Amino acid sequence: MKTYCILFSILIAFNCSAQTYYASPLGFKINFDKTWKRVPKEILQKKLNDIKQLVEYREDVQFDACYQKIGNADMDYPYILFKNIHAATDNETAIKKVQEYFTSKSTFEKTVQNMVNGKFGLELTVGKNYYDAQNKILILTYDIGISIKGNLVGMFAFYFGKKASLMTYCYSYKDEFKYDQKEFINIVYSIEDKGMVTDMSHYTQKHDIAVKYYNDGKMQSENENRQEAIRLYTKAIENYPVEDTYMKSEALYNRGLNKRYINDYKGAIADYTQAIKHRPNYFKAYNNRGYAKLLLEDYTGAIIDFTMTIKYDNYNTEFSSMALGNRGIAKVFLGQDGCLDLKKSIELGNQNAHKFYNEYCK
Repeated sequence: MKTYCILFSILIAFNCSAQTYYASPLGFKINFDKTWKRVPKEILQKKLNDIKQLVEYREDVQFDACYQKIGNADMDYPYILFKNIHAATDNETAIKKVQEYFTSKSTFEKTVQNMVNGKFGLELTVGKNYYDAQNKILILTYDIGISIKGNLVGMFAFYFGKKASLMTYCYSYKDEFKYDQKEFINIVYSIEDKGMVTDMSHYTQKHDIAVKYYNDGKMQSENENRQEAIRLYTKAIENYPVEDTYMKSEALYNRGLNKRYINDYKGAIADYTQAIKHRPNYFKAYNNRGYAKLLLEDYTGAIIDFTMTIKYDNYNTEFSSMALGNRGIAKVFLGQDGCLDLKKSIELGNQNAHKFYNEYCK
């Protein structure tokens, strides 16, 4: 069956404060409680590299998002990762083929047990696999067989949606599996499938065109061909389907970065502003917009943007230390005390703040 072939080929390629939610580009929305936080893309990529020896992993396949329990140390678990799959099926034979693909592996139990509305009282067992035909949810569990600070177990869940499918992957400590699985099941069963505006075949075509322009723009940017990079990012922005707000915000951010390099600060600010509209917690765009405002001597506006950078990055990356240093500079130019910001920026490793701190704060 054609639908099944598309889905199965993609699976082979993978081999593998308030309410928080994950909004997928392909029409899914998933609810978490406030104890989870979304991990920035840079950290997600590092985590995938960290675990590539623990799970079947291909470098050309990227998860869309990663969430971690708040308060956990850097290498503690659980994590939950999401990957959107550009195919769907409601054919039970096709779904059975997906089950067989995974359970053919030595680490998986071959038998798939049936369940109904699994979030109501079901307790999973490591190594056992489950399928809810009513809700089109397949759950596979296995012992990874690797110990970090304790033995790790993995939980896959596939939701076969209306127009696309969503893969959810959680890994945690084996001795905490009983507790983590309850949240995992609740999160999986919280999926709201809104469908898509764009027809999938049209979406895939436009998405692939946009990605090609984006990647070419990135290459030109790395080669410092600013005008050509701007042209290519513009083509990417024009071609991304309406569902691809996350990637469109990336293209807008990168186009703004190249505009800034050619001293088009107002153009850069406009692009960063559009990127933030698509992704309200985009800390990198806030930081770069703040820097462009700083160069235009809009110190009050810069302080607001640097504050938002710190809020949304929450000291997860070097952008927090950069924002602190630049916010301190903006405060000094306004006649305010920016020394605490500069001092903390230096403590976080921003050596560029030393000169300004020594000149204005000693």
